[in-house]
Amino acid sequence: MVLPSPLAASRARPRLPLLSSLPAGDLADLLVAAGGTPSQARSAAAKAIAYALGGRRPSRSRAEGQEWLTPRWDAEVFAELGIGAWAHPALSGLDAAASLDLFERAPSEDGTERLVLRCRDGSVVETVIIPGPARTTVCISSQVGCARACTFCETGNLGLSRQLDAGEIVDQVRVASVVWGSRAPAISNVVFMGMGEPFDNLTEVSRAASVLTDERGLGLSRSRITVSTVGVADRLEAFFRTCPAELAISLNAPDDARRSAIMPINKRFPLEALLGELKAHKPRSKIVLFEYVLIAGFNDAEADADLLAALVEGVRCRVNVIPVNPGPDPAIRTPSPDAVDRFVARLASHDVVTLVRRPRGRAVGGACGQLVSQLRIPQAGSATLPRA
Repeated sequence: MVLPSPLAASRARPRLPLLSSLPAGDLADLLVAAGGTPSQARSAAAKAIAYALGGRRPSRSRAEGQEWLTPRWDAEVFAELGIGAWAHPALSGLDAAASLDLFERAPSEDGTERLVLRCRDGSVVETVIIPGPARTTVCISSQVGCARACTFCETGNLGLSRQLDAGEIVDQVRVASVVWGSRAPAISNVVFMGMGEPFDNLTEVSRAASVLTDERGLGLSRSRITVSTVGVADRLEAFFRTCPAELAISLNAPDDARRSAIMPINKRFPLEALLGELKAHKPRSKIVLFEYVLIAGFNDAEADADLLAALVEGVRCRVNVIPVNPGPDPAIRTPSPDAVDRFVARLASHDVVTLVRRPRGRAVGGACGQLVSQLRIPQAGSATLPRA
């Protein structure tokens, strides 16, 4: 599939703020500043969002996908939408086109598709489409690279290049929706589990979640968006206050010594501090997803399951067990299926709700911890790129 190239178009004009980066309230505030009354501004914002972003349902044709990613955006369109002339200059100062260019599609035999997307400054990120029996999930990135340096994660080896704008986060879902097209099941879930640490870019992540859940736009359910963190404990209060999404926390070890060995964040926020902050700020109705990457001979013993059950006791939660994928350290090995089954059974014996996330997209480097897009394409600044 060849998608339209907002990147190419953007080179011919000054860079404008992205419409997809603005929650409805922020867009309305901008329009009030442009001269509208609050009610006029709210109405105009709703119409603009519905027109430009209200198309997450599968595209029926290539032309419809192109129209959604690069919609007409001018005074004539605004007039057709019933938006007064007072708002036209402010809206014209925004860019309604998707900010990402599809560089590469890597489909896997299991149905997963890894997408390499290029931003307008030449940075690259990866997004993964993960179909399931009842739903299709898009795994999106929040940063270019990552500074957290978890030893089992390829992205951590890249270091952090920059934060993604909220619009660049939202536009990953827009592009993925066009790539997925009318296939079933339709895209209904989004997980912030791609490149980057979402809590290190929480303001933009929260703004993006607000745009994704706006019923006039992409219209995703808040309960179907999940933000994952390595455990930046001092941002938990802000997350629960500002972000319309569910929470996942990567634990990956049942004690501080082993967690610090694979996750540097634990030296700043050890398990007691992390869980203390979680219990202090988590709304009682919320169920937290704890992620536990299972590493052979390191954290996969039945005794480790006992320790993990004791650690999460008293927290409304589910534990997602993730057999580690091949990554930067060859000493980190995937446990055997029998070891996974024994660990899960032991955890379940403590009445801990447990799920196993089986590898998806591993063959194309699209599984957890394998997103290293900057190593797969020419460095930013190359003049031309082959189209996907």
